[in-house]
Amino acid sequence: MQQQPSKKVPFHVQLAEANNTVQAKGLVLSRWDKSLVKTDKSRFKALTVKDGFWFSLGEILDKILQESGGLRMDSALLKDANLHTVAKQRRQEALKFFQNFDFIVENDLLGKFASMKALLSEVAKLQKPKAGVTEGEDKSDSGPSTEGETQSKTVPEAMLPKSAEDIAFEAMLQCDANGISFKDLLLALQGQQSLLNSEAA
Repeated sequence: MQQQPSKKVPFHVQLAEANNTVQAKGLVLSRWDKSLVKTDKSRFKALTVKDGFWFSLGEILDKILQESGGLRMDSALLKDANLHTVAKQRRQEALKFFQNFDFIVENDLLGKFASMKALLSEVAKLQKPKAGVTEGEDKSDSGPSTEGETQSKTVPEAMLPKSAEDIAFEAMLQCDANGISFKDLLLALQGQQSLLNSEAA
């Protein structure tokens, strides 16, 4: 029977004690990989519960966004909240996680991923079929909102201006969800730009 990684035996010891073959050392590494993936998922799940790290960070960022006018976060407000040191991508991910939290819970996505990027990619993939819906009840599932609850009832998200960074971030999530490389995305953008330039000429 194959033994699982033991917390009592350090990794470097297990690797050193394995036979000096690719197969033996590979077996030790594969066991640890499974253990690490399980640990990563468990740790990430604990951070994504309601009122956990990601939810709390997104909640505060959403408040800052609303206080900034709903379009772009004011750098002074971010600094005042001591969140200017948090990486921009992490802030964007936390905001989208918070704004889509109900959708994530309803689709039982918590605990199934080991990173926020993977989780948000799945959210984008699940929401893609509803991207064309513009009427009432389903608009909350068509994508992340940048407005507060009272504002989202009166202003359709499709009408809210988005920054270039928001569009780029959502494009990358869609690429991940659909298996499209960053290189292919750039080529497609260049092609569209050439097409628009030729039509404008």
